[in-house]
Amino acid sequence: MTYDIGRTLADHERRLKNVEAQSRLKSAALDDTALVVRDSTGSLRGIVGQQGDGTTAVTIVNGGPPPTPATPTAAPALGGVSAGWDGLFADGAVIPLDWARVEVHASPTDGFTPDAESLVATIETAQGGIVYIPATAPQYVRLLARNTSGTASPPTAQVGPYTPKPVAGEIGIGEITSTLIADGAITTPKVYANAITTGLLAAGAVDAVALKADAITGKTITGGAINGSVITGATIQTATSGARIVVDTNHLSVLSASSALLAEIAPTDSYGRSKFVTYKTDGSTQFYSALNAAALTFGITGTTAPSQEGRLSFSDLGGGSGIPYELSLSSGNKAGVAPAKLSLYSASTAAVEDSQAVLNADKVWATGVFRAGNIAAGSVAITPSAANTPTSVSVSGLAVKGNTLRAFVSIANPAPGYTGSSNGVTGVGFTNLTASGLTIWATRQNTTAVTVHWMVFGVDV
Repeated sequence: MTYDIGRTLADHERRLKNVEAQSRLKSAALDDTALVVRDSTGSLRGIVGQQGDGTTAVTIVNGGPPPTPATPTAAPALGGVSAGWDGLFADGAVIPLDWARVEVHASPTDGFTPDAESLVATIETAQGGIVYIPATAPQYVRLLARNTSGTASPPTAQVGPYTPKPVAGEIGIGEITSTLIADGAITTPKVYANAITTGLLAAGAVDAVALKADAITGKTITGGAINGSVITGATIQTATSGARIVVDTNHLSVLSASSALLAEIAPTDSYGRSKFVTYKTDGSTQFYSALNAAALTFGITGTTAPSQEGRLSFSDLGGGSGIPYELSLSSGNKAGVAPAKLSLYSASTAAVEDSQAVLNADKVWATGVFRAGNIAAGSVAITPSAANTPTSVSVSGLAVKGNTLRAFVSIANPAPGYTGSSNGVTGVGFTNLTASGLTIWATRQNTTAVTVHWMVFGVDV
């Protein structure tokens, strides 16, 4: 049989086409060996097949570190702390295909470095999650990611510390402080009846808002302060005996150590006046002074009427065309004896000078110099121009008050018989009398100067 080379070539071509049409390694096998995967630099990245320990697996090695996870969230939990990861990465990085898990690390030490001791949990899903960390002390929390090669990412910034919430069995006496109780957490049903006693209330803790209207009746309030309240029908005193101040329903009293009345404020006194009164009670004679509406009055033991009191008072005398106001100073008096009284009156109108001071007394003494606007006096020296010739001197610059003026002139007579002698003064007089001055005349038997005294005064007649 002859060999047909053409047939043989055609058969090889057909079989080659069939081989090329099949999948790669369709009939390949790794018999007791492994397929090695390397990157473009020739570094080992994976082993598929028989491993060095005799197992068969796909092993990924030398992968680059994954991106840092996003900062974790954390919060206190019962008996520990909760920590969570939202499935995102820092700076918006995309999750790599060789990502394996996120590790949760916790420690009570500020600024700790994640290690095997701080690893408390892992989050195995790329969607993120929340884990519970049992703890008894405040915890700081950090995250880091690992890939299938076991390479770790840089850790996140730490958050915390977060204090675990105690569970019932772990709370000892005195361990629950105000910082562990939320505002509004203790409500009325949780407070046992009569459980809150005086010693448990802070000073000033119960104010007017917390007291029900009319809630305090028939009780004693000791110490402290009562602010912004109305107290009606009560007696308030600084002490029950000795020197004290007492406020009752009618007046305020100041009492001495022997309970003698020293002062009082009352709506009305025995004469129907509102008053503030002080008393001097030592000795056989007792004095009082009272300040009431428009008057300051003084009295002694035996005073039976307001007219007998010494007083400084102010009153309205009726207005109209009369004198409208009076300020009166009275000495007070015994019954049947007229008091000394000084009354000061104001002018009835702005243009009328009828202000008056009236003194009612049997006698008036002035121990010093008495001066008045309606009296002017002085002396002048007149040198006659010739013997037996009347000579005048004018006095001016006066301002004598009064509707009618009167004047008196006389010579300064050093001895009896000064007039009528050969050198005597034969006469003195005055002319041109006005409120501002007058002219004084003198006649002498020679030309020797003579001194003349003068007085001018005004009267309302």
